[in-house]
Amino acid sequence: MDKLAKKNFAPWQKVITAFYAGQTASTLGTGLVQFALIWYITFRTNSGLALTIMTIASFLPQLLIALVSGVWADRYDRRWVIILADGGIALASLAVAIIFINGYEHIWLIFLVSAIRSLGGGIQGPAITALIPQIVPRKSLIRVNGIYNTIGNITQLLSPILGGAMILILPIWTIFMIDVVTAAIAITIMLVLPLPHQRTGLVANAFGVNKKEENFDWGFPSGAVATSTSTTYNDEELELEDDCVTGAMQEDKGRIADFKAGLRYINCKPYIKRLMTVYAMFMVLLAPLAILLPLFVRRHFGIEVWYITAAQTSFFAGMALGGVLVAAKGEFKSRVRTIRTVGASLAVLTITLATLGITNVNNFVFFAMVLFSCGVVVPFYITTVTVLLQENVERSFHGRVFAVLYMIGSAAIPVGTLIFAPLADVIQIELVLFVTGSLQFLILLWSWKRIPLDL
Repeated sequence: MDKLAKKNFAPWQKVITAFYAGQTASTLGTGLVQFALIWYITFRTNSGLALTIMTIASFLPQLLIALVSGVWADRYDRRWVIILADGGIALASLAVAIIFINGYEHIWLIFLVSAIRSLGGGIQGPAITALIPQIVPRKSLIRVNGIYNTIGNITQLLSPILGGAMILILPIWTIFMIDVVTAAIAITIMLVLPLPHQRTGLVANAFGVNKKEENFDWGFPSGAVATSTSTTYNDEELELEDDCVTGAMQEDKGRIADFKAGLRYINCKPYIKRLMTVYAMFMVLLAPLAILLPLFVRRHFGIEVWYITAAQTSFFAGMALGGVLVAAKGEFKSRVRTIRTVGASLAVLTITLATLGITNVNNFVFFAMVLFSCGVVVPFYITTVTVLLQENVERSFHGRVFAVLYMIGSAAIPVGTLIFAPLADVIQIELVLFVTGSLQFLILLWSWKRIPLDL
């Protein structure tokens, strides 16, 4: 029975399992080290300015590098893009660990290594998302992306706990070494893993050892893309779209020009452009849930630390469960209908949180349950948007399109902070949540006839 099960275990399943194992180690190491650094900065400086610099160093580089990282993911072997980014992060952590061992514990080094780690994450992110449909057949994309999001959510849940514990019991240089070890595990797996090349389809490891017997049942062919059968666009519009895409494909004048070609490609595809516009607006409108949550809890339930901890744990636990449910479901009849349903659910839940504050219903258990529900819903939204793009974007543009998506995700919190954080000192937070929830409904109504259902 075991031999039969092993025989029926498809080559792509073995590869994606090993790939996820390596990325789980790397992501967990990166996550706990990042939170340990935040705790370290807090304990050493007790400075809001230092934490602000740390936040900028952690977010801004990955946002800027996405201008070219998507081009690299399309131009070069995505395996090596991921390996070199992970290796760069590990080397930076190793160098700072050695400096700290020799007694030079300067705060500016923490800012520097955080910026380098952010650059590495910005390079890896689009390449990983583009690599998944290279490996995984179309019919399994929802399930596999759901599993990947579950892994990310669980590491988000564990990283603050482990990072806080590490900084209390270990010297800072040993925490950097954890990052080095976990990156080494991920890199070793990537080197020996047989992967189909994004252009030739040849399945081989990093040393060029070909696996001819495994050249079957992989991701959909290079350049493959789902063809829209929607009646939303007539033949003339579709012909113009094809000409536009062809023009974008022929552009190849340099890295920035290639990135602009990616933007032109998105602009050529009306449904993709509108989908990403809706995604961007939704992500910004969801930012208050993240940035104002501690302040909301403090104002309505008290200053005890366990309230904020329990609230954040509820949300991340919900996200972990949501990822599991997405993976278990495995397929949705209509990607767009799923996105709309989930978007409406998030709007309702956001307005529910606002109503709890407006009516002064200070029942923390119910509040935590609503946050948990928000967490459950989020992976359905993110996974479905990702898979829809994986299926409907030409393979040669995957890296650049997902770089734009990565930039949207990276920019949502800073943009949301600039817009909504100052409002929290002028009006009640619950009113901010009520407005953002209502705007989410308006966005859904705007997109109703602009994005075809048959995607």
